[in-house]
Amino acid sequence: MKKISVGLLSYSRTDLLIETLKQIRSDKFQVTVYLLNNNPDFCILDAVEPHICKGVTLKYFWFNKNLGVAQGRRKLIELCSERHMILLDDDIYVTDFSAICSRVDDEFSDAKVGGIAFHILDHGKGKANRFEIPHKNKKFNLNESQDTYLMIGAGHAVDVNIARNAGNYPDDFGLYGFEEVDLSFRIINAGYKIRYLHNCIIEHKKSPDGRFSNKFVNYLAFVNRTRMAKRHLKLYHFVSCYIVRSLFFLLKTKDVKLFLRASKEIFLDRGKYDKFDMVFYRYISKCNGFIWY
Repeated sequence: MKKISVGLLSYSRTDLLIETLKQIRSDKFQVTVYLLNNNPDFCILDAVEPHICKGVTLKYFWFNKNLGVAQGRRKLIELCSERHMILLDDDIYVTDFSAICSRVDDEFSDAKVGGIAFHILDHGKGKANRFEIPHKNKKFNLNESQDTYLMIGAGHAVDVNIARNAGNYPDDFGLYGFEEVDLSFRIINAGYKIRYLHNCIIEHKKSPDGRFSNKFVNYLAFVNRTRMAKRHLKLYHFVSCYIVRSLFFLLKTKDVKLFLRASKEIFLDRGKYDKFDMVFYRYISKCNGFIWY
């Protein structure tokens, strides 16, 4: 029986995590769930263990602190023993997880595929959230499997070896924001492609309130996306990204003091600079990708 892994982070809302775990099962694959508890104050093992489906192996990790999404997923990739990992938010719904495993496994038979973007729908609505489409062109045909250049955090899969060799998820993106885009770009720069699979459908029970304040989410989005452009893209991409996202941030938050703090963090960034080469830009052009901001 083939092996496949699932990576899950959990922070608060253990009830939704349990509902997700109840759906992770397969009679065709040996499934291992890597569950990282990001709640710093309490263990959730006793609460979730009874809900692991028959035949599924649970590997539970708790470091008594909130690693955030980027560092948490980075840790899952480091811990993984299987070749392929499906990464899901803890608040998703899927009708046939075994079918998703089969489609992911089939797609990774192409050695040039480094990551897979899923078809993500708003739970109970039957349509995609415009912010969870794996392409900046929101007219992207979601009913056709094709090459793309973005993975979306709520549901995607990676070749673990390729992800590790590309640098894994970033370790300095704070609690949240753009870590899957950063990894997508670096996978592409390493010469691999991101595939969107229209029939890998999951539903996301995304709360309108989220788990962080809107101001904090906007702060991390501004810092991480602009810092990513500064580290990896051409100077004019960075300048464009900084200007547009500065305006967006100020319009959304109206907080000049926080804007100055974010700008300081961006310009004083000492992260690893690894400018992408023409392999990346040719791929983006082929996919009609948009990387200006």
